[in-house]
Amino acid sequence: MKKPPIFGLKLQAFLLFLGVLCSEFLFVESQTSPDDASAMLALKRSLILPESLGWSDPDPCKWNHVVCAEKRVTRIQIGHQNVQGTLPQELTSLTQLERLELQWNNISGPLPSLKGFSSLQVLMLSNNRFTFIPADFFTGMSSLLSVEIDNNPFSGWEIPESLNDASTLQNFSANSANITGKIPSFLGGDDFPGLTNLHLALNNLEGELPSSFSGSQIESLWLNGQKLGGEIGVIQNMTYLKEVWLHGNGFSGPLPDFSSLKNLERVSLRDNSLTGPVPLSLVNLDSLKVVNLTNNFFQGPMPKFIDSVSVDMTQDTNSFCLPEPGDCDSRVNTLLSIARSMDYPRKFAENWKGNDPCNDWFGITCNNENITIVNFQNMRLIGTISPDFASLKSLQRLILADNNLTGTMPEELTTLPALTELDVSNNQLHGKVPAFRSNIIVKTNGNPDIRKDKSDSSSPGTSSPSMPKSGSESEGGSQNDHKKSRNWIGVVVFSVVGGVFVLCLIGVAAFCLYKSKQKRFSRVQSPNAMVVHPRHSGSDNDSVKITVAGSSVSVGAVSETHTVSTSETSNIQMVEAANMVISIQLTSSGIITIAMV
Repeated sequence: MKKPPIFGLKLQAFLLFLGVLCSEFLFVESQTSPDDASAMLALKRSLILPESLGWSDPDPCKWNHVVCAEKRVTRIQIGHQNVQGTLPQELTSLTQLERLELQWNNISGPLPSLKGFSSLQVLMLSNNRFTFIPADFFTGMSSLLSVEIDNNPFSGWEIPESLNDASTLQNFSANSANITGKIPSFLGGDDFPGLTNLHLALNNLEGELPSSFSGSQIESLWLNGQKLGGEIGVIQNMTYLKEVWLHGNGFSGPLPDFSSLKNLERVSLRDNSLTGPVPLSLVNLDSLKVVNLTNNFFQGPMPKFIDSVSVDMTQDTNSFCLPEPGDCDSRVNTLLSIARSMDYPRKFAENWKGNDPCNDWFGITCNNENITIVNFQNMRLIGTISPDFASLKSLQRLILADNNLTGTMPEELTTLPALTELDVSNNQLHGKVPAFRSNIIVKTNGNPDIRKDKSDSSSPGTSSPSMPKSGSESEGGSQNDHKKSRNWIGVVVFSVVGGVFVLCLIGVAAFCLYKSKQKRFSRVQSPNAMVVHPRHSGSDNDSVKITVAGSSVSVGAVSETHTVSTSETSNIQMVEAANMVISIQLTSSGIITIAMV
């Protein structure tokens, strides 16, 4: 009986499918390593791919945007392909991968660890929906040149120490990647000598710019839009910089010197708390093309850039003395010079508005447009006392108490003709107090190292207790210090007199015993002796030596006492009293030796 035709068709279809499957297996076996083929098939299954991508061939090495070498997958370049899905753990088998480009897709989920991918050079994962990056992700990536992982909703993570393995890194871009913590110090020039682009904008970084940036070859630095603070002085030593974006942070203090940044083209500093004048080294920079300064506390004259520079400097968003470029009042210049030695405190910059310091400037009191009182008490000031205070000739009272000022008191302050009071109490000043006129009240209480050279100053935590927070000093001295000096002299004098009195009593007792017992000895055994020289002299013949010895006293390794040379005659008397023996020796040279045995 003939089999139904339908059965024959099914058999043929099955045999055809089996043949194709076998051919696929044999083809893959001959063209792609088994581990790589398995990893690529797992990747295909975990992704939702558009048909236009063309990943239908049984051999992954023939897929579009996939490159192989010697049966190993070396490149996966499917960026901008509208790919969705997740990355499988099997991806870790592609250890010969040199480029992994998945940017601008919609891939989600955690990243698998690529630990040990020593051949990987380019990693592009930006603009996806990845949620997690392992701490060991960069471990062993010794060939890595470029990393771009921007705009991914990672859970909070810190740049791991494992990135240190990628010392060949040239470009690291992780904007909007939810990075937390501080900028690692190892991102400087020593560990990454070839790093030219460092983009970490719009994250949650905090802390200051690391000092290791000094001398690095970074050309493009993006750190805008996060929680960074402190001063930005380190950038003056980043001489390769072409662009630096620091806007939208909490940076403070003055701008550094830009004269060494010969290649700098774009500077964005807006929306910070920067203070002090805009330096001419930035204004006159020939390479400059774009500068943003809006919403800070810049002081002094408004800068005037050349017309070719695009300037963002919205009016009334800083503390310039005038609303247009021009010279400031001389009093303003003097006060800014004084503020410079204190790192341009923000308190001053916020409250010193306009071109007239007598118009409600914080801490400044005037009389007929003359500055008569400067009161900066308890403002948490740091830095030093500027000698430019001496330019305020009408100044009567200078109050700098209760801050953290260091350094010395400038001699120039003694030249102020109208000064009646100077209060620098409760700071960290050292050195001598200048000789002020006797009618000037000078308060230096609470400076533990005042009148001490810096090399003699006590270290923090071991300094002497602060003096009382009241009182005055004139002509370099305070009444409290004089009292302390007199007390110490009294103690010393009392000790010396008391000591002499005790020695006299011993001498009288010895003399009495000497009279009552007339015995002669030629040698005194002193197993333990102590010699006291009450007079300073250059030779023994001019001195008085007293030796006291007792068997129950241990003062050293002295076993005998010889006080008379062979050329001297000696008289030795021995006195016994109970269990104590006192030996008295008188030599021709006037040496008296007393020993208790």
